[in-house]
Amino acid sequence: MKKTLLAKCAAALIACTTLGAVLPSGIQASAGVDPVIVVSLGDSYSSGEGIPAFYGQEKAWEQRIYDEDWLAHRSRNSWPGLLTFSDIAGTMRDYNVRETNSPYCKWYFGAASGAETRHISGQTQEKKTAKRTSLFKTLKTTYQLPKQIDVFNRVSGDVDYVTLTIGGNDVGFADIITTCATGSTYLHFGSGKLKLEKQIDSIWAQFDTTRANIKQVYKDIESRAGEQAEIIVAGYPKLLDKEGKGVLISEKEATIVNQNVTKFNNHIAGIVDECKSEGMPIHFVDVEGEFDKGGGHQAYSDDAWINSIILTKQDQDLDQTGFVSAYSIHPNAEGAKAYARCVNAAIREIESSKVMRAAMASAQPEETPDAAEAVVTIVDDAAVNADVTTETEIVCESDEAAAEPLEPDTAETELIPADQPAA
Repeated sequence: MKKTLLAKCAAALIACTTLGAVLPSGIQASAGVDPVIVVSLGDSYSSGEGIPAFYGQEKAWEQRIYDEDWLAHRSRNSWPGLLTFSDIAGTMRDYNVRETNSPYCKWYFGAASGAETRHISGQTQEKKTAKRTSLFKTLKTTYQLPKQIDVFNRVSGDVDYVTLTIGGNDVGFADIITTCATGSTYLHFGSGKLKLEKQIDSIWAQFDTTRANIKQVYKDIESRAGEQAEIIVAGYPKLLDKEGKGVLISEKEATIVNQNVTKFNNHIAGIVDECKSEGMPIHFVDVEGEFDKGGGHQAYSDDAWINSIILTKQDQDLDQTGFVSAYSIHPNAEGAKAYARCVNAAIREIESSKVMRAAMASAQPEETPDAAEAVVTIVDDAAVNADVTTETEIVCESDEAAAEPLEPDTAETELIPADQPAA
């Protein structure tokens, strides 16, 4: 049982002592350090593509092109790095195992831009770089990122949480946006289907394979992380402002894209529910609602949390030749905060559910009937006997809650200081 859960259970059970409840010996003996361990895997929406600074970017180009963190475009401002736990100071990026060795919390960051389901547990991921060194010479390199699931080879201890976004590259989000930008409906004549519509029809025609691959990834992660690990699968936001963007992206195209993102999220949620019914500790977190607030924060909206199509290469793009940055149509810093609000809210729900179950399990009615009765009165039966995160709507936290850890539940629970990351 991890320290996060133990601290909260202790807080709940200490409150019961006024009614005559007794702390079980396991809680009393929890003074030993048992770190919270979080592993973050997935694609560019988890790695933080489009949100510099990236780990490793401070290195010279000749060194950078062999740095796995930079090649994966793992951002220091990604949403997994903004996750918090109530009795751990700071956020996960303060505990990145590549920079610090904290006894209290360890964050393993393995997500990679461009990753598909096959790159989680099936095969390595090829990353290519290109940069002109002169008018007639271009330096090109190819590097194989290891399978993301191999990160568990470096994990020492029981994993508490695995976070993930995956599937967007399997269905070709990037290709869909390219089609929108290069084949506007304003240039389409006749009654036949748009190229975009044909492309999306093809995606759904092959979706049984994609679905099977996504489910297998969840199973592979559970196998390596352990049955005690909670797996959090985050969905994707609608990508484009509902009105489109002039001749670049028509309103019809924006509607088609956004409707199919929602359809895709519904399928992911269905796969998660199926896995949960089979006993897997897995949870789906919807982010669409958060990005839809205030009239919408999609690309090209007035207050966009998603980058628009950026036609020029940015200084941290792996391929410095040609046009269009990989930053395009990815959440910006505000989008990462929105993701973090939603996932942090899910973590609170999961932890609260565990606390209630622990409180019920620790009640001893034959010895302390009054205390046990009091606990039963406070804890809702449905919350104890069902999964809270699937039966209860998760409301994303405020910016302040996403940025700062919650205070411990009682004065009895000591807040653990964050270690200073290594320079």
